Amino acid sequence: MTNNKPAFKEWHVIVEALGAGEQILILRKGGIAEGRGGFEVKAEKFWLFPTHFHGQLTKAKPAAKKFFNGVPPKTGQIELLYFVEVVQRAFLSDWATVTRLDAFHLWSEETIRERFNWAKPPGLHALAVRVHRLKQPVFLEATPEMGGCKSWVDVPFDFAAHASEPVLDDEKFSRQLGKLRASSSPQ
Repeated sequence: MTNNKPAFKEWHVIVEALGAGEQILILRKGGIAEGRGGFEVKAEKFWLFPTHFHGQLTKAKPAAKKFFNGVPPKTGQIELLYFVEVVQRAFLSDWATVTRLDAFHLWSEETIRERFNWAKPPGLHALAVRVHRLKQPVFLEATPEMGGCKSWVDVPFDFAAHASEPVLDDEKFSRQLGKLRASSSPQ
């Protein structure tokens, strides 16, 4: 029997923005391995698995640069410092709705448009998440199964076994979530 938990692969700079409380939104089309119609939310609670895609700064807004330390991680080791709980999700098939969310994420407009148009049907999965930071990070040995362009991998860490706290207190999180919901509503 396995106790593996899902981990969501995302660019390092986005993981750090989520971990800093500057972003509570994840926009996803799916990984290449999942195909054009393929992204699905595997769980309502999951680890954030930072990836070090070499071009992520060129595909993010200039504000993302502060989350990029330029030092690659130790070869073969992945640090897990955050997990999230999904509080709301939707599939956004209207480009106007996606553009209203621009202030809530650090991906460039070009990157978001590319992702939006890649999916079949066109659109993006939007996840509003509550981020939790571990008191002490956990480290994972990278395996070949974790590589590649896919959204999800399994990791052998249980959330409850590691002390954590939300990165935003209840009031700040509620305020951000309220602004996000207001921006995604039809105008």
